[in-house]
Amino acid sequence: MLNRQTIKNLFSNTIYQRGQRYYNQGKVINLSYEEELDQWHASVLGTKTYRVTVELIGDNIQYYCNCPAHDQYGQCKHSAAVLLAVLNERKKTNMFQPDQDDEYLRFREKLNRYFNREKDEPKDYSTELIDLFSGQTSVNPSEDPSWGKEQLQVEYTLKTEDKLFFGKLFSIEMKVGVERTYVVKSMKKFLESISDKREHVFTSKFSYHPDDHYFAEDDRKIVDYLIQIYENEDFYESQWQKSATQKGMIIPPAFTDQLLPLLAERGVSFENGSNQYSTFKWINEELPFDFSLTTSKNGYALDTATINQYEHFKNYGIVIDENNLYRLTKAQQDIVKQVFKLLNQESNISISTQQMDEFVSQVIPHLKKIGRVKSTKKVAESIVNPELKATLHLDQVEHRLTAKLRYWYDDIEIDPMKPNDIHKPDPSQILIRDSEKEAKVMKVIEHADFKFNGTELYLEYEDEIFNFLYEHLPQLDDVAEIYLTNAVKSWLVEAAEAPSVQVDFDSGENFLEVNFELGDINYDEITHIIKSVVEKKRFYRLPDGSFLPLEDESLTQMSHLLDELNINAEDIKDGSVQLPAYRGLQLEDAVTTGLKKKYSKAFQQLIDDIKAPSQAEVPLPQALRADLREYQKVGFQWLKSLSRYRFGGILADDMGLGKTLQSIAFLLSELEENKASSKPALIVSPASLVYNWQAEFEKFAPTMNVLVMSGSISERQKLLEDINEFDVVITSYPLVRQDVEDYRHLEFSTLIMDEAQAIKNHLTKQAKAIRAIKATQRFALSGTPIENSLDELWSIFDVILPGFFPSKKEFRNMDQHQVSKMSRPFILRRIKQDVLTELPDKIESVQHSELTMDQKQLYLGYLDKIKSETASAISNEGFQKNRMKILAGLTRLRQLCCHPSLFIEDYEGESGKMNQLLDMIDTARENGHRILIFSQFASMLKIIRETLTDFGREVFYLDGQTPSKNRVEMVNRFNQGEKEIFLISLKAGGTGLNLTGADTVILYDLWWNPAVEEQAAGRAHRIGQKKVVQVHRLITKGTIEEKIYALQQRKRELIENVIQPGKTMFSSLSEDEIRELLNV
Repeated sequence: MLNRQTIKNLFSNTIYQRGQRYYNQGKVINLSYEEELDQWHASVLGTKTYRVTVELIGDNIQYYCNCPAHDQYGQCKHSAAVLLAVLNERKKTNMFQPDQDDEYLRFREKLNRYFNREKDEPKDYSTELIDLFSGQTSVNPSEDPSWGKEQLQVEYTLKTEDKLFFGKLFSIEMKVGVERTYVVKSMKKFLESISDKREHVFTSKFSYHPDDHYFAEDDRKIVDYLIQIYENEDFYESQWQKSATQKGMIIPPAFTDQLLPLLAERGVSFENGSNQYSTFKWINEELPFDFSLTTSKNGYALDTATINQYEHFKNYGIVIDENNLYRLTKAQQDIVKQVFKLLNQESNISISTQQMDEFVSQVIPHLKKIGRVKSTKKVAESIVNPELKATLHLDQVEHRLTAKLRYWYDDIEIDPMKPNDIHKPDPSQILIRDSEKEAKVMKVIEHADFKFNGTELYLEYEDEIFNFLYEHLPQLDDVAEIYLTNAVKSWLVEAAEAPSVQVDFDSGENFLEVNFELGDINYDEITHIIKSVVEKKRFYRLPDGSFLPLEDESLTQMSHLLDELNINAEDIKDGSVQLPAYRGLQLEDAVTTGLKKKYSKAFQQLIDDIKAPSQAEVPLPQALRADLREYQKVGFQWLKSLSRYRFGGILADDMGLGKTLQSIAFLLSELEENKASSKPALIVSPASLVYNWQAEFEKFAPTMNVLVMSGSISERQKLLEDINEFDVVITSYPLVRQDVEDYRHLEFSTLIMDEAQAIKNHLTKQAKAIRAIKATQRFALSGTPIENSLDELWSIFDVILPGFFPSKKEFRNMDQHQVSKMSRPFILRRIKQDVLTELPDKIESVQHSELTMDQKQLYLGYLDKIKSETASAISNEGFQKNRMKILAGLTRLRQLCCHPSLFIEDYEGESGKMNQLLDMIDTARENGHRILIFSQFASMLKIIRETLTDFGREVFYLDGQTPSKNRVEMVNRFNQGEKEIFLISLKAGGTGLNLTGADTVILYDLWWNPAVEEQAAGRAHRIGQKKVVQVHRLITKGTIEEKIYALQQRKRELIENVIQPGKTMFSSLSEDEIRELLNV
């Protein structure tokens, strides 16, 4: 039976300890289990990476390692490490019985005997219970780490070491033993042994072993800190160097507050140079420095003699007096560092009478932070400490603002601009000045940029005066008394009345008239004020000379309004400005509570219509042959509301929600309302959708006269000559680009751009051609109007609402919230979750891609080869004999459609289907969808995984090599919301998985049995799914995949009835069907 004791018995003590250390360090990697052979395999990182195999047959344990030690001795640390890893893995997975010691096994045997006794056996319960629990201790060894062990005796010595570049540092040495202590000759090796839980030999008489010894609680705390230092020794030694001997270890300053108090409490010995002490004290209280302030023949003196008896350990923030260690605060450290540097040179400092005021004001407060300052009676009686009163007198002299600043300490007057001009009634007084308060006052004066001409302080420029009066002056209220002359008061203006915004809508010209009012200020003056606000000026000088602050809250709101609407100074005339009507909702949002607003009835109606389009209740067109779902009716009303004001918009519904039908209903309604005067509408779509649009019109609006642009250039030009005879013209983006000159002179009632991301780059010829089209209103249809960046949204808006956003350069500086708020009224987006009740449970679609040029060359080359070989093989040997060879050839063609790298080495080209997949993934992720991707080729899934990883996309991956336990864990994590993409191979995950966390299924390659596809989709589309599931089949155009899909559709019913589960469609394909697939 595999347990820890069994493993110990297989190896020498040294090899077992080394193996245990390797295991603890995580050097065992890639551990796997081969159930059929009952073998474990793993790699072990060492000097090289070695492979180990372990075989467990009953109680017999066999192991092999390809390292030299195993070849020579039959055992090695790598094998021991792997066996420990196997033991741990078996415990975790409960594959076998838990690790059991002999005592436990004996107890279990007794327990079995007790419960399995014969029923008619005499019942001597007391004897049996005594026997049952005999030898069982009430102490649980796992709960008491000292159980059955001897306590270590530990002695520490704290020492100081003088380092040339670093100054003095602390180091620590140890002695350890049981009955007597032994010197720890290498702190590093001893701490490494403790950390790795292995033996450490001191002498032949004593070895430390974690199974035999334990540290007392106070020693354990100390040792834990020392282990932390050891584990980070490379970092600390690079900063503080090593100890002078291996016996010692430098204590980094970072451990000062944790380790030194523990050592002091423990009572360890202390050596500082030649001075030795049995203990030391850790003192966190008042520092013992004494300073004495006395008179002298030259004035005054400061005696600092006591400071020289202390030693400063600057690295640790400690001063030492014999065996007393005083801990300094951060503030004290800065002072002590400077004081020691200066006062170690001289213990008696002379102070002149002229310096004394400044000395007691600036120096003494700092000295009091690190000790006691005593003064002689004569000095003490001379010191005065009255409260500071600062005064500031402001006056207007011509265009300048002048200031007179004074500090008053009772009757002592100080002009701070003339520091030596101090008027004291008694010259012998020593004045303690309020340096902190004086500094606050002077800081404001300096920040205000006052100039001094030798007589007075003054400001002469408007900006400086305004800044001081409205910004700096209020800061002096708490620290000075301020006096203003009437002339200065006249410069100050009370808070301006809140501005008023009046808005009217001119439906004829389709613009907004915005007027501003500001109290009783006339319109001409308001125009100048608004221009100043637009130009970000901080004030406006009124005709009477007063300063009107433009950073007042209400004016700030007006400034915000002007910014939001991108209004420039030249736009304002007579206190008003004209704006395009589409700015209406943006204006409404920008008019905040700080502004008064007055809206005309017409403007209010515009706001209501755009905010709540469904309330307009425009009837659906009578000729529409479709029943719109509720959300589609809302989309129709939204389009009609925008149209009423000649606005454009983006219908950005999720795919499958009927953007085409809503657009057709809108165009039919427009036609019914304006039949006589209506110009034709123009629809531009991808070329692949042109005839789809035509079919939809025939289905839902057969009364509309539709023209599809096709044919040669001359044929299209002829068609354009008669477009006014049609209600709708349908063309493609490529044709618009080619025919742009023919469209310049034409006018359309409505332009609708399907898949409008086609114009996401405004610099392309395609986008420029679309912008050249003249239309009264323009709409874009796109489930992904933003694929990569906000620039794409700007490009679409540049077509549907030209000028709506500022220039692209300015647009890029707008934050996303601002862009969203501006564009919100003109974008209608519904996702499947919003309209779930309106949708079928599962929507299936086919997505076509094209081969790249490289792919196409390879595909055509292989197709010719396979066609030739197949025709020859069938002709010469018959179909049945060559069935597998033919199927292998077809598989190669299918792999080329997926990605040529599946079997062509060093292929560096792209795959059309792969590119399409990446685009679909980006679109799905942008719309909040989570995706399952299935392929029957595991190698294809690996290519997809590598590509997505390179793009920073995290995925789950499941194939036939994924252990069952890991599968369950990954499924649970995915369903709980972790990661967005799950790659699954058909064989491994086509059945048996519940992946309702996904709502999009992509079938990367076709599976011949349609039932398998249904099973794959069923991973997401099953009980518990809350969202509509989209199932996409990817098919490469013009390839065997299209023919397989067509054949699959024809044979779906037959397959369901004939092909048995587990078989593929290929196994039942006839010779004729193979010939049809390959055209042979």
